[in-house]
Amino acid sequence: MNIYDSKGYLNTKHIEEIADRNKIAFIIIIGKRQIGKTYGVLKLMLDEDKRFILLRGMKTELEMLERGVNSPFEKIHGYEGKILFDKNSDYTAEIVRQEIRLDDEGESHIENTVIGMGAALSSIGRVRGFNGDIYTDVVFDEMIPESHLLKVRHGGDAFLNMYTTVAGNRELEGRPPLRCWCLANSNNLDSDILQALDITDVVEKMSLRGEESRILKERGIMIILPDSEQIIDKRKKMALYKAIGGESKFAQMAYGNKFAYNDYSDVGVKPLQEYRPIIQVGSLTVHLHKNDKTVYITEGYANLKVRHTYQDTEYGLMKFTREQTDLRAAYFRGRVTFQNMVVKNTFLKYMELL
Repeated sequence: MNIYDSKGYLNTKHIEEIADRNKIAFIIIIGKRQIGKTYGVLKLMLDEDKRFILLRGMKTELEMLERGVNSPFEKIHGYEGKILFDKNSDYTAEIVRQEIRLDDEGESHIENTVIGMGAALSSIGRVRGFNGDIYTDVVFDEMIPESHLLKVRHGGDAFLNMYTTVAGNRELEGRPPLRCWCLANSNNLDSDILQALDITDVVEKMSLRGEESRILKERGIMIILPDSEQIIDKRKKMALYKAIGGESKFAQMAYGNKFAYNDYSDVGVKPLQEYRPIIQVGSLTVHLHKNDKTVYITEGYANLKVRHTYQDTEYGLMKFTREQTDLRAAYFRGRVTFQNMVVKNTFLKYMELL
C-alpha cells in the first residue's frame, strides 16, 4: 500500500480513497513526528469541505486552542490565519473559516462559516442536546498522550461512548458510518483507545515486524505505522537529532517510529509445558516454572485449575494486590516474563504500577 506523496509525507487523500474502497470507519495512524499526520488529515478536511470534529484528550488542550495557542491550522498551506476556534460552550468550540468578502458596493467585510467543532474526550460526554449527524469525520489528535501529560480516566469507554453519540443512527438509515482518524506519535503502546478497539496486539506485532500498514476489513479498521525513509534521512541532519543521537528514547520515537518508552526486556514467549498455572486474575494467567520458580504471565486460558482466582473488579483487584505481594516482589526482582506488551501493561494496571 503506497501511503506517501512524492516528498515522503503521508498522502492522506490516497489513504482516504483506500479506506472508502474497503469501507473503513477507523483509521489509526501512529508514527514519527512531523510526517504529515495532523497536517495531512486536517488539510484533507478543509480541502473537501467536510464537517468534522477535532478531538483532543483533555479539556485544557482544547482551551489552549481556543486561545489561539499552537493551533494545528496555522501552518496549513492555503488556510494560514483563516481557521479559528470560537468558544461556544463550556465544553466545545466552533471551528470557523474566516474570509474577507466584497459586497456589491465594493466594501469588504468578514464572513465566518462554521466548518467543525473542537472538543475534548474528557468532557464531550457532558454536552447536552448534541446532534452529531452533521459531522462526517472525527479527527482525534494526540490519541496517545505524551508521558508528561494527563490521560483521560477510562479513556477507552469515553472514546466508544463519544463515537456512539456522534454516529447516531446514520448506519441504520443507510448512510456511511462516521469515520474516525486516530493520530499519535509512537510514544507508548499503553493506549486505552487501542485496547478499546482490541488492536494493541496487532499494532505491537506490526511494529516488531516493521509492517507499515494493515487493513482489518471485516472490522472496518485500517492501521498505519508510517516509516518514511525520505523524511528520516532529512531529519537526521537537523540540530536536535545531532545533539541527542539516534539511540535515545526520544529519537527512537520521533525519528525511528519505535515504541521506545515500552520496555521489552521482560517480554517474550516461553514453553508453557515447563510451567504450571497458579493464578488467574482478570484476563491473565500467572504460571510458575516447575524448576527455577520464575514466573510467566499470559493471556487467560479457560478451564485451568489454579490456586487463586481474582475477578477484574474493584474488589477483585484490590484483593489481588493485597494478597499477591510475592508476585509483586518477583516482578521487581526481574523474575517475571510477559507473553507480550499487552499482557505486561494489563498486569501493571492490575498491580497499580501503571
